Amino acid sequence: MPLSRLRSVSPVDETGRGAGRLVDLVVRWNGSDPYPLLTGLVLQRGEEQFFQPLSGVVRLDAQAVVVKDLGTQAAGFIRREGELRLVSDVLGRQLVDVDGVKVLRAEDLFLAPVLGRMRLVAVSGGPRSLWARVVASWQPDSQQLVDWSAVHPFGEPGSELRLQVPHEGLRQLHPGELADLLEELDQPARDELTTALDPGAVADALEEMEPERIEDILRDASPERAAQMVAAMEPDEAVDVLRDMERAEADAILAHLPTEAARQLTDLLGYPETMAGGFMTTTLARASEHDTVAQVRASLREQRAHGADIDSVAVLDGEGRLRADLPLFDVLVAADETLLADLLNDTTPVTIHPEAFLDEVVERLTEARASSVVVVDPQGRPMGRVLADDVIDALKEGGLRLKLPWLFH
Repeated sequence: MPLSRLRSVSPVDETGRGAGRLVDLVVRWNGSDPYPLLTGLVLQRGEEQFFQPLSGVVRLDAQAVVVKDLGTQAAGFIRREGELRLVSDVLGRQLVDVDGVKVLRAEDLFLAPVLGRMRLVAVSGGPRSLWARVVASWQPDSQQLVDWSAVHPFGEPGSELRLQVPHEGLRQLHPGELADLLEELDQPARDELTTALDPGAVADALEEMEPERIEDILRDASPERAAQMVAAMEPDEAVDVLRDMERAEADAILAHLPTEAARQLTDLLGYPETMAGGFMTTTLARASEHDTVAQVRASLREQRAHGADIDSVAVLDGEGRLRADLPLFDVLVAADETLLADLLNDTTPVTIHPEAFLDEVVERLTEARASSVVVVDPQGRPMGRVLADDVIDALKEGGLRLKLPWLFH
């Protein structure tokens, strides 16, 4: 039963006399009930609105709305905890269909009896294009309904519609899917979603987005919340975004980061984006040549969240200098008790200095036919790593620098 059809019916009492105008329906919902329970109606009589509890409703369907005459017991509507007004609180709001992974704006709501009690069970979002709206007006039954149990809604701060705990389905979305939702949501809804979700999940989604879209999200958030998201991002991705922001905005975020994270990002920002130090990641798997394979595997498990940025293990000597760059495959197939020193050969690791320009990094990777190159300081100590996808991103942003590098030296 669509809400739009109910609102077109004129309520009457049991004698057939007009009982005012139906302006809203009230449901009780705390976010955990998949289908909010209808608790009453809001009727307009003259200049005043009255609440008609469901116990005072004789009939409620698309053909008739019949209510008991409450007489002197009629009372104005006072919102109680957990109550929503479907028209004023929900209609027109942005919602996320978690199952379909899409954003819609609630254009109609649907109620149905569930186990003998009337509940909110579905929502429809209107088609966006003019032509699609015309077709829908010819074929009203062609509306696609979204099960309310798959909906995450958005509301004003303090609203019952604003969930403190996000829909469980949102936690199951892939970063790319969450990124698509963030790009479609308007600012208030986007802010609400990024606040409700774990900063790490939001950071993973941000890394799937274009830098300018990430900047918008960080600008809209408080410096504290923006710092949480930046801290959860991979360092090279975070630097890309901070570098493109206004200096004052970036400084405000850096000021709310943990001291070591802020120092690390500030150091990276000191390199131009055309140099290896400007687009490397500081996420490194490090180990001593005296470590066993079992110890290295344990260390890698602790860094599983950064797996996309780790393709080898930087093996260090007693002075902290790079001794070798051991592929993960070699670690995978070796016995637990094997010392890393026994896995090393005489091959010189592929390295580059942080001041190397993009064209030099490309040349070094190409010559070595490697998937990454370790960035080292003058003493040969590893500072970070440039992966092939970092180079691709840098090429997309700075193709002119690669073709005409002498302009930037």
